[in-house]
Amino acid sequence: MESPVAKKGTQPEEEDRLSVLMDDVLLSILRKVDISTAVRTSSLSTRWRQLPWLLPELSIDVRHFLPVPCPDSIAANDCQQAMVALTKAAKCLFAKPQRKSTITTLQLQLYLISTFLSDIGPLLGDVIDSGLLKDLDLCLLDDLKPGDSSELHMLQLAKDMYGFFNAYPSVFGCLTRLSLHGVCFIELDMHHLLFDCCTQLKHLSLHYCDAGRRSVWKIDAPNSKLSVLEIDTCCFERIDLVCLPELEKLHWDTWVSEYIPLSFALDPT
Repeated sequence: MESPVAKKGTQPEEEDRLSVLMDDVLLSILRKVDISTAVRTSSLSTRWRQLPWLLPELSIDVRHFLPVPCPDSIAANDCQQAMVALTKAAKCLFAKPQRKSTITTLQLQLYLISTFLSDIGPLLGDVIDSGLLKDLDLCLLDDLKPGDSSELHMLQLAKDMYGFFNAYPSVFGCLTRLSLHGVCFIELDMHHLLFDCCTQLKHLSLHYCDAGRRSVWKIDAPNSKLSVLEIDTCCFERIDLVCLPELEKLHWDTWVSEYIPLSFALDPT
């Protein structure tokens, strides 16, 4: 049986094996694992301790914190527990003074639950105001399956989303990609929010969203930087595309309109 002294003696040798690797090599390893695993590696050795805070690109996905294997129908308690774990990881990764290097891209996927947005918002606001975040890729998920979501629920999601953006306006400054699920814009100015406020937005995806049944969504945004627009199973009667000067890709999957769902009135110049 190996003595405790012998075991202890192997630790410096194991740590030395890690210390000979360059930061770039270790960071490339961390990029291949989910964020919860990356954070836990900081306890492996002194060599790894600061590495998670040096990652230039972060992907924090709430679905990585769900039970494994993930069931087809996710319980509300599982969603909340996943958001608790995600919030804890975000606090750790954005904490001062550990976080000193710039995050070039943050991919953040959350459940649209207002109680947790009020925790995530200040964290995002601080890292943005400190100049440590360049591009934000934000995905706001619905904790219900599309078929289980009522209009009242979709309206509440829209209110929670608007409240989040209104409370933390600095998010708009680096929001380059936005994905929304199950949001009803009937009580909000959809065009103002997505084009007048999200001035840096380049990629917009809408899934199971609407602005009231059989609504017409007119897009006239001459100053928009949007290059990709994706529409998936949204209940618009029609989209009138008047002006999106940077648009390169338009994808519309599964429309419910009885008529031609899209009209172009783009200025050829």
